[in-house]
Amino acid sequence: MRVQHFLLVVDRAPGLIERRRLGGLSAPPRLSTGIDGTHRLAFDRPGSALADAIATAIDHVETRTELHVVRVADRDWLTLAEIAARIGRSREIVRLWAVGRRGPGGFPAPLEPDRDTSYYSWAQVSPWLRERMGYDLPDDEPILAATNLALQLRALVPRIQHIQLIRDLLAAA
Repeated sequence: MRVQHFLLVVDRAPGLIERRRLGGLSAPPRLSTGIDGTHRLAFDRPGSALADAIATAIDHVETRTELHVVRVADRDWLTLAEIAARIGRSREIVRLWAVGRRGPGGFPAPLEPDRDTSYYSWAQVSPWLRERMGYDLPDDEPILAATNLALQLRALVPRIQHIQLIRDLLAAA
């Protein structure tokens, strides 16, 4: 069985009792604080599907502690240099793909094109690399992006006045 590796970002540092409860899991997470001050739980969970491993980890964290999972650390927003590093190519060749001067064209657009630094979504770039450039890359990105969207929606629902619209949209999906 494959081991799934991922980071859950929680709303605050776990207290002593919460650390004990998390330590009681069969595969306890490693606790860390990011340079940005976020509190993270690093999991290595056996499972054939990343989605199942993440879902059970979120459930365990939130039912055994008073921690609230905010997101999965997915490293989705990347610069062209970071994309190049992930696939072992130069930043310049990736830049040429992005501007359409090399490769098959259709490179995904930057997420916020009017910024000084352009960021691209790995969830959009990796399928392009697989389908148009023949790279052998895992397809876990949609799971991470969808999980983060679901966690964002869960946080926003109490603030949304027209919740029926959201329910209708979800039912139609």
